[in-house]
Amino acid sequence: MKERKRRGNSRYYLFFLLTIILTASIGAGFWYALRHLPYFTVNKVKLSGNSVIPDSLIYSKTSSYVGQNLFSISSKQIRKDLHRLSRVKEVVIRKKLMGTLTVEVTERQAILYVKSFEGNLFPMDGDGVVLAKYSKIYQEDVPIFSSYYSDNQFKAGLKLNKPTVSRVLAFHQRIMKEAPDFVPIISEYFLIDNTINIIDARYGTWIIPSNDDLATQFRRYQFVQDNGDISRRSTVDLRFDNQVVVKAGDK
Repeated sequence: MKERKRRGNSRYYLFFLLTIILTASIGAGFWYALRHLPYFTVNKVKLSGNSVIPDSLIYSKTSSYVGQNLFSISSKQIRKDLHRLSRVKEVVIRKKLMGTLTVEVTERQAILYVKSFEGNLFPMDGDGVVLAKYSKIYQEDVPIFSSYYSDNQFKAGLKLNKPTVSRVLAFHQRIMKEAPDFVPIISEYFLIDNTINIIDARYGTWIIPSNDDLATQFRRYQFVQDNGDISRRSTVDLRFDNQVVVKAGDK
């Protein structure tokens, strides 16, 4: 009886071993087929999400994957290649049947142009990172901050660690959050006696804002601008409580 029981166990172990080998063989064969069948060869790269980065630049980073098997391509490597572009914030890779590789890009958005001493404009995002320019035409409608930094201090993909730039960026982001309707009115920022000044894009008015309750003070400015006889290029000082001090400019 003990002899037959041992033989039964041996048959069970042998059957279990053969099942594992068969399953592994089927899995390996299926994986081999996925990686080598022409059906899964990349024949098209589809882009989405980019508005500033030219399609041609992204294609130049991904064209080498055309002709390769979808399942042999490393999504991590594609993301690494594209993150070398200073404008790229996030990348999502999707592999689709019929040989399509989808690349979805999230770009860093410029919120400010910083003007160099030489007069060139450099786009910058909210983190203070200098963004690449791909055209002589400025594609983003954002305010300008005039600085005395030279062109060679602006390096695409790197943060410009300058106190004045950080201060203006922080102030602009406060306006974006607290008084977003006022953002399109801002043409330019500049510093006088270490005080932030704003130029109204519509009238050329110089505005000296306070640091308190931005939404209220800009509404007060709007009311005075719309209802008062304020000449163009006037200076409007908002640093006084419940007052708008106007220094007349040119009619």
